[in-house]
Amino acid sequence: MFAFRNFLSFRSQSFSLRIPILLMAICIFAAHDGFCAPPAPTCAKPPAIAARLASHPDAQAWIDLGNGFGERRQFACAQQAFRSGLRLVPGSAQLNYLLGLSLYESEDFDKAVPPLQRSIKADPSVLKPHLLLASIDARLARPADAETEWRAALQIDPSSEIALRGLSQALLAQGKVAEEITFLNTVHLDDDLTIDLALAYTRNGQLEQAVDTVSKAVDAAPDSVKLVNTLVTLYIKVSRTFDAQKIAEKSYQLHPDDFSAQISYLRTLVVNGDWGPAIPLGKKVIAENPNAFDALYLEGVLERQSGDYPAARQHLMAAVAQDPKLANLRANLGITLEQLHENVYAKLELEQAIELGDKDPETHFALANVLRASGDADGARQEMARYQTAVKEKDAGALAVSKSSEATLALDKGDTQKAVQLYREAFAATPKDALLGYKLSVALDKAGDTDGEQAILEQVITLNPTIALAQNQLGYLESRRGNYSSAESHFREAVTSAPAFTQAWISLAATLGMESKFPEAQQAVANALHLDPQNTEAQQLRHDLTAAQGQQPH
Repeated sequence: MFAFRNFLSFRSQSFSLRIPILLMAICIFAAHDGFCAPPAPTCAKPPAIAARLASHPDAQAWIDLGNGFGERRQFACAQQAFRSGLRLVPGSAQLNYLLGLSLYESEDFDKAVPPLQRSIKADPSVLKPHLLLASIDARLARPADAETEWRAALQIDPSSEIALRGLSQALLAQGKVAEEITFLNTVHLDDDLTIDLALAYTRNGQLEQAVDTVSKAVDAAPDSVKLVNTLVTLYIKVSRTFDAQKIAEKSYQLHPDDFSAQISYLRTLVVNGDWGPAIPLGKKVIAENPNAFDALYLEGVLERQSGDYPAARQHLMAAVAQDPKLANLRANLGITLEQLHENVYAKLELEQAIELGDKDPETHFALANVLRASGDADGARQEMARYQTAVKEKDAGALAVSKSSEATLALDKGDTQKAVQLYREAFAATPKDALLGYKLSVALDKAGDTDGEQAILEQVITLNPTIALAQNQLGYLESRRGNYSSAESHFREAVTSAPAFTQAWISLAATLGMESKFPEAQQAVANALHLDPQNTEAQQLRHDLTAAQGQQPH
């Protein structure tokens, strides 16, 4: 527990509270009854401080008075005291900070900003005003402003956990995925930052890196429920559902009373259709957490599978009321309503599920049944055709996942030819999967088939031109052939898609140098060094560019 005075020290750099309750003042508990002391009805000054203010009204006396009011959660009184102090020393960094803090505690966030800005202007070297202002910007959904303050805080204290976590969240909120990956690869990762990095990799289409990151963290901290839960989710995303169930079960056995561990394990049981242990666990979870979204959703799915459609309807509808935008949830509710012959509502739910992105063949099959029962024979035929297409796509996706997993194992064992063949089969099954195509190109590169690699990379960027790794590799291949103009184009696409891709900036700088575009080359290498000041390749390239530019005729 922290009282108001515990965080009023202006210069202290020690900080332990986490976002979003940064600097939160906690009420003082009476030792005998555990209840918060009620606020005083008026801003009554303690006699000792009243005497000090009468005889010598200096700023410190007003600070002490404001601190006392803050400890009693009389924030309006604290603000009066700090404003009185500011009338004596309007440029005081400390008093402006304390005023901003008291306004923050009153949840008057907009009014807290100006005094905090004045505090920072008066003394930008103090950590806490930056942390508090960044926290306010984050709460007010101003991630760009928050990023500025988090970075300023890290300049003061590079090890500040609050600032590290805050900057990570600000970058994710702005969609700066490449910058987030670069940033988190330069700092020590705790559990939260590890999860942030995995999220960034996932958003960047690098699921294997996400899995590897969290898997290593779980190996180091197997008792961390949040890390295990994250790895479970990732395993499900990459279709390693039985691996997901294995680690989720172990975590549940270690933490049987942890709701998140219960849900994580139950989810894997449902995904794998392991109904035996799933049914009693579902009953336990819903009994103990009758209003929790995950409990309602998963229990509803279990009841639908067991044929208890009225119960499934009740739980799934309650879950939809909490999250109406989850496609699979709406599909489960629609299928349940179809079984209950509530065709009007079933049609609405199934169509909504498809609109939200549900691709499960069962959803189309159920909708076809509803349309047929409603007399819409043409609609039913069209939906059955979509069902058959969805079955083929699902089978192709399952084949691609299986072949890709085999290919990854083959590549790890050094059997590149087998890996190439398996990746080709996987990519042929799902030819619109750009990331799978990129994996095939990597295998071709290791096999020394540069022509085949280039052909696949061209397909990849046609499918998705924002895959920076593919653009960078194409640039490399073109530069090897002496096609510098084409190489430059690919490197530019790479740094546009991933502005924090240091190697792409270096490659672009080198290519521009080969084209004698020295000012642009120097700017590109400067960008690389801004991202990684200790990068020896970039440092050497800058030296070489400067020397080459000096040798040019004037």
